[in-house]
Order: sequence, then structure tokens, then C-alpha cells
Amino acid sequence: MQQIKLVIWDLDETFWQGTLSEGPVTLIEKNCSIVRTLNRRGIVSSICSKNTFEDARVRLEQAGMWDSFVFPRIAWAPKGQLISEIITDMQLRAPNVLFVDDNPGNLEEAKFYNPDLQTATPEILETILDLDACKGKNDEALSRLNQYKILEQKQAEKQRTGSSNEDFLRSSGIRVRISTDCLAEQNRILEMINRTNQLNYTKIRLQEDELETLLNDASVEAAYVRVADNYGDYGICGFYAARGGRLLHFLFSCRILNMGVENWLYNKLQCPDISIDGECATPLRAGSTPDWITEESGDEPLSTGDQKSESPWKKPRILIKGGCDLEQIGPYLTKGLHLDTEFTRVSQHGLSVHGEHTEILKRCNRATIDTYGHIIDRLMFLDRQAYTTDLLNTKYDIYIYSVLQDYSQGLYRYRDTDFIVPYGDVTVDITDSKNRAGLINAHRKKKRFSPEFLEWFQENFTFLGGETVASFKENINWLCTTIDKQKTLILMNGSEVVYPKNPQQNRWEHHARMNRALEDIVKGHEHAVICDVRRFLQEPEHHSNNLRHYNRYAYYQLANSLNALIQERFTVKYGFLEKELRCIAFYADYVYRNLKRKLFKEILPLKG
Repeated sequence: MQQIKLVIWDLDETFWQGTLSEGPVTLIEKNCSIVRTLNRRGIVSSICSKNTFEDARVRLEQAGMWDSFVFPRIAWAPKGQLISEIITDMQLRAPNVLFVDDNPGNLEEAKFYNPDLQTATPEILETILDLDACKGKNDEALSRLNQYKILEQKQAEKQRTGSSNEDFLRSSGIRVRISTDCLAEQNRILEMINRTNQLNYTKIRLQEDELETLLNDASVEAAYVRVADNYGDYGICGFYAARGGRLLHFLFSCRILNMGVENWLYNKLQCPDISIDGECATPLRAGSTPDWITEESGDEPLSTGDQKSESPWKKPRILIKGGCDLEQIGPYLTKGLHLDTEFTRVSQHGLSVHGEHTEILKRCNRATIDTYGHIIDRLMFLDRQAYTTDLLNTKYDIYIYSVLQDYSQGLYRYRDTDFIVPYGDVTVDITDSKNRAGLINAHRKKKRFSPEFLEWFQENFTFLGGETVASFKENINWLCTTIDKQKTLILMNGSEVVYPKNPQQNRWEHHARMNRALEDIVKGHEHAVICDVRRFLQEPEHHSNNLRHYNRYAYYQLANSLNALIQERFTVKYGFLEKELRCIAFYADYVYRNLKRKLFKEILPLKG
């Protein structure tokens, strides 16, 4: 029997005697005591019962037990689905959940919907507190119960406000300030020009002297943009430069993706002409001005409305590795975290550098650089930095990793070696001569994918297709095995929404297969857990421009899900208190031994 973290109780003829819908019921005091004892062991309880919610709540309140449960599901609905909702909302795994019900049919239904769920009839209650799986850990302060109460309140608030992305943005209090003293912020502006991609509409890169010349040109109107909302200050995250009514540069950081700032500013500038280079995450729309953005003026810091104080406890060290769109979750994560990131970069050729594919992670070592460094140097979409990562060391407490590039990128093998590089989408083979002309024409302006590069790449690399389910399982198992078992690895899976935009129209099926493979592997690694994005990605509208990019409200939900997992896996408060208590115990023992010595060596001889 695996470690139990949650017990889900049936009510009628299980938690109490009788059937509530047919008349009075008699509470079983021993069961109330079991729930309270489990809570003090850090094992929480929930309810899944076919009853009228309000009637059950009133009866439990009369017994003083309502607040001892979390995430109750009391409804005239199939129990299997209700239990699935409880497990999902609490970010738990079915093997760590025990469902107790007097009806064998309900137990079988629950297991059908939730494979690996542990089930039992009420007879188990005679010995449940003696089971090794229910020993738990001392939690007299009920910190685990309180954590789930907070999570329950958050989810109730989100349901109350609705899942509309625009409603969420309106409630976020987004504020923008436009400043023209660009020379004072030249370094930050240069960084954005050369590093942003998804919201860089012209994609013109500049050297330092070129930017300085541009900013000193009296015919150029230039300004940078600061953004803040109720969750924090995003700093300088936008820049534009225009001459003669035409935008030369128009770009924004990924950290404000899906806020609508780019369209707000574009319309504020009266929709000037612009030559948009390549695809951008958000199209510019004339006459579409977001009504949830407020402009502020002045030099004082932008107000954020953030009243959260930094935690006084030990800060967990966390690394997030994935696409640059994950910058959007940062402001919504719990304050007080020590957070480092490894996101998508832009190469010197203007291409996105994705270093998160497992085929790259497996090769993040000195031997790869020594053997294939000269090949990596010729690749226009990778560089040597991509083959260095902190994901494989032990300096962090929690590692958060997105597997989406394994779901989507094509793989290419170098000659007859085991050196494999990922690039682009699995639907486009850049070694196919049929695609060369289109690739060269599409990128000619950006001076990428020259005929010479594509010819060299075609001669030396073979297209393998995408990551197979078998190879993905092998790679994820390798990653889970490599990460220190004393750490926590949180894996973010993929959406399974039927997304109508090409080339994703059937991609959800592949995502579903890969998600199942991910679940299979994680079952065998206790320190690994999945942050399941499918809980809040259920419609095409929950995405932005493809199946791997989400709207702002979805990233807010993703951050809240990560917050809950971080709280579960890294108990900040008690990690600190255990250390303090050890120090107090040591000091108390030291004082006791000194008093004892003083008693026997100084006081007693005087009395004698």
C-alpha cells in the first residue's frame, strides 16, 4: 500500500449510520476521531457522496466536522468523475489517495475513472490508523490542512470570477507608462532588441553603436514602455522607434505576452505603417484597443497593488526551464521564492534557440562540446550555450521543466553518429529539397538559412521525424533518474485541446499519447510530479496562437497549480522550524549539562 496523502469518505453508511436523504443519521464518533487524527498526521480528508450538498454541510457543521474536510464533492453525480475532480484540484496522484465506500459498485466505478486509486470498504476503518501508509508526519499545527484550505479558496475565487481571459485582465489592473529618455535605458533596450522574438514585429537587430545613433537621430521618435499590474512590476518590457509615421522597431518582452499592451500601444500611436517580419505571437489589429489598460504618468515607481509580503521562512531554490512564454507565470508565483530561469533565447542569426529538448539535455556535457563543438558552431539555430544547463546539478530544491519541445520539434541525425539535434516543427523537414526554396525566401530578409547553410545541412544531417513515444519514455526516465532523489522535479505536460489552426489541427492526439507516456514514467519516480495543464486548458480560446502557447488567465492558473505543488513538495515553514528546534534542543541540553555540573561541583560541596 502506497503512502496515503488523502482519504476520500463516503457519507451514508460509511462516515455516519443511515441515509441522509431518507431521514436522520447517527454520527460515528470514532470516524470523527480518525479524521482529526489523520489531519494531525498531515493526511487530509475529503468527501465524495451522493447527497444534497446543503443538507450534508449542515449536518457536518452541527457535528463540528465540516472544517475538517477539504474539496468536498457532494452531488447526485457519478462518483468516479467527482473523485477525479478532487484528485486533480488537489494536484495529487491517484496511488496516494484512499477512497472508502460501503458500496462495491461505487468502488469499482471510482477505480475505472481513476486507475491506481486505492479503495476499501468501511471495515478498513478499524485499523486505518495502524497502517504504515497512514502514519504520515507530525503536523499538530494542521499546516497541510490549512494549505489545502487556501488552495480551495483560491479555486473557488477563480470559479466565482469566471474563466474569461479578458475578465481576468480587467481585474489585473494593468498599468503602462511611456518614457522617452531612451539613452538612460540604452542597455535594457539593446537587450530587448536582440533577445525578443515572439513579440518583436520587425526583428531588426542592432549593435550598440547603431542603437546609439538611432536614439540620437532627431528625426526618430523613440520611447520605452514600463508595465505593472496588481501582481507586480514587470519593469521595462517594450520599445518602439518611428520615423515619418513608420515604425522601425516595435517589440515587447515575453513577460507581458497576452496582456494586450502591444495592441494598446499600436492603436495609441494611431496605427502607423510597419513591415512585420515573420510570425508574431499576437497580430496587430487596428481599431482594437484593449479597455483593461490604464496609462500612468510621472517618474515615481508604477504602483502594483501587490500587498504580499515576502515569506520569513527559508526560500526554496527553483529553476524553471522551458519556452520564453513561461516568463508569464513569474508574477503569479508565491513571493519569497528564489527563482532562476532557462528560457528560449535568440541566436546571433535571429533564430530562437530552444535548449530544453531531452535530446539536448542528454548531451549537456564536456564530451559533446569536445566532439561536436565545430558542428554546433555551424548550426544557425543552436549554439554551445544550449549544451549547458543547471537542470542536471544539485543546487536547486525544485526543478520545473516543460516537455513541450519533445512533443513538437523535428530531429536530425549528424551523419552516422549518435549526435541528434532538434529544430523547428516535426511537420517541416528542412533537409527536403522541396522545402529549400521556401525556407530561403522566407528568411532571406533576416539573412538566415542561406542556400549554403541548407546545402551543408542537407548533406550532413538526416531527418528522423519527431520524438517517438518509446524514445520519449526512455529520455524522461533518464531525466528522472539523473535528478537527485532528494529534490523535486515538476514536469509540465501538454494541452489536448482540438486546436483548429494549422499545423496543430491533429496535434492534440499526439499530445495525448505523449501525456500518457509521461504519466507512465512518473509513476516510477516518487520525487517527480506532473503539473497537469489539461485542468485549465479545455477550449481553443484558452490558447493564444498555437497549442503550446496559452492565454494570460491560463498562465495564472498554471502558476497557482505550481504554487500548490511547491507548497506540497517543499514545506517552507517546517523546513525552517525543524532547524530552529534542533538548535533550541541543543542549547537546552547545553544549559542543562552546565547547571548539572555547577550543582555537583559547586553547590553540593558547599552544603556538605
